[in-house]
Amino acid sequence: MQKRKLLSGLLGLTVVLMVLGGYTAAVRAQTSDQIDYWRTKYRKLTFKEDPRVERAHTIFQRLVQVAGKRPGTVPQLFIGASAASEPWGIVLPIALPDGWIVLSSEVLDICYQDSAWGDDRLAFVLAHEIAHQLNDDFWHMRLPPALEKSTMAPPVALAFIEEIASTAEHVLARELKADMSGILYAAMAGFNTRVIVTEDRHRNFFVDWVRALDRRRLGGVAEEHLRPTPAERAEVLRENLRRIVDATAAFEAGLWFYYAGDYQRAIGAFEYFRAVFPSREVLHNLAVSHNQFALQAYQMWKKDVPLPFQLFRAIDPLTRASQRVLEGPRRGDTGVLSTPAAQFRQHLDKAIALYREALTLDTAYTPAAVNLGGALIVRGVHTETQGLKADFYDAVTTLQRALEHAPNASATPALLNTLGVALFYIGQLEQAKAQLVQARTLAPAYAAPVFNLGYMAHAAQPHTNAQLSWPAYQQRVTQPSLAFPANGQHQEQVMGRGIGAVENRIPPEWGSPAKSTFLVEKKAFTMATYPARIMTLSQDGEILMLIVREGYQGASARGIKIGAADKGVLAHYGPPSRQSDTTYGNNWTYDVDRIAFQLRDGKVVSWLLF
Repeated sequence: MQKRKLLSGLLGLTVVLMVLGGYTAAVRAQTSDQIDYWRTKYRKLTFKEDPRVERAHTIFQRLVQVAGKRPGTVPQLFIGASAASEPWGIVLPIALPDGWIVLSSEVLDICYQDSAWGDDRLAFVLAHEIAHQLNDDFWHMRLPPALEKSTMAPPVALAFIEEIASTAEHVLARELKADMSGILYAAMAGFNTRVIVTEDRHRNFFVDWVRALDRRRLGGVAEEHLRPTPAERAEVLRENLRRIVDATAAFEAGLWFYYAGDYQRAIGAFEYFRAVFPSREVLHNLAVSHNQFALQAYQMWKKDVPLPFQLFRAIDPLTRASQRVLEGPRRGDTGVLSTPAAQFRQHLDKAIALYREALTLDTAYTPAAVNLGGALIVRGVHTETQGLKADFYDAVTTLQRALEHAPNASATPALLNTLGVALFYIGQLEQAKAQLVQARTLAPAYAAPVFNLGYMAHAAQPHTNAQLSWPAYQQRVTQPSLAFPANGQHQEQVMGRGIGAVENRIPPEWGSPAKSTFLVEKKAFTMATYPARIMTLSQDGEILMLIVREGYQGASARGIKIGAADKGVLAHYGPPSRQSDTTYGNNWTYDVDRIAFQLRDGKVVSWLLF
């Protein structure tokens, strides 16, 4: 009797381990850590059967782009329908060592019980499993083989389960670590992580997750007998989540500052986030912010002398904030370099160091490699040395290595363009031309290689071949309009509130916000997330920036709504004054209108007022 009671208790613990680990299969069906096993047991769910499958794959790819991958593995997602012959009939998410993550349609049902937050909840579930993969953490794979062997003698099975049980605290620590990483990955990919563990103690995702399961499938173990209970786990996460949410708010604010061209504040916000989570993504964003700040300093330093080649989409126009910093120290200012030339060199060196650091975390991270190559070229051009310069050779090596690892054709033209410029500077002119021609062939609308070919032709034979390339370049480049809206007729607002509004006078229809506070340059900023799909960034009670996200029902001043095509934005606002790539899309900034549109797959997913 006592032995039976002990075994019952340990089986209860086994259920806890399954729930904590997001363990993902019926207890007696677990035998393999390879995807082929799961394909034989569970039928693949198709896009046509369930439209949520396509959303799940889209969410998964966004998360992978942010989180990265383990060397030698290609992250992939398998969504299965529970097999009719499987009496337990449930597959919870599981990370496999071969790079696959498996989940079932029932996971989609649970996440989308509240359809408004379904994407955000599923993003966290998938990000949690991605964290296990990145940590090379597959502790849960030890349990299934032993339990599936029905011929295992009870004493042997009991001893095995006792061994696993003895590491429960270690397992819990691993799961909480995956929770934290999952929160961060989901936030960095643009999902609302505040809905995972809400301020409402009667409504949080972890408790909903377990209560949605059929207790009979869990061996009849009552929720109150699980230790730690889902509620206890959620409470542990809640206490730690405040600091994590503050950090993710800083990451989001860093992106907003970047879109607005305020690179000094973007650097401060990303540095705040870096102290909590020094990921590949934040290192790259921090590097790009230093890089763009260096190019703004270059503008003030060299005035009307442009960079000879096009390595970046554009040098951003000077903002009031950046102009103040670049003009040098004023009374009361400290720690500001005295000249734009000095700031150019300092920030460019910092960008190069950070790009390298991002590449140490993921050697195949193409954006960091392209930008590192470009930064090395710029530094080489402005380094006073005799003969060929090491930076140029370093750029060639970096870009050629990146070309070997380029994940897709869309990343290749930018690599080839920058590589062509680097080869030009080390004297390999024919190879340089070949790379630029290939970049132009792969992306006919890409203007940079056309411009660079024209520059090379001009350098070889002034006033001849260059004239042939310039019209082709002009056809690919449209100049943004710098005309101000007449009489303020297009002043941007969101539900009657704009930049400079007082935070405590927000309309009640926005709902009650969740708030996070963080420091940038020793100044406190507050980010508020409203149920109306609106977020604000405030300082001293005044709204500095405001963004609307997917689900917002209103329109911009010129009639653009969430989901509008990029062609519609061009028709209503014209060419953007600045463009930049993000992890999962593009950003178009209109400095005159003080609005920036974020696009994914050619459609507007949010816009920012600044």
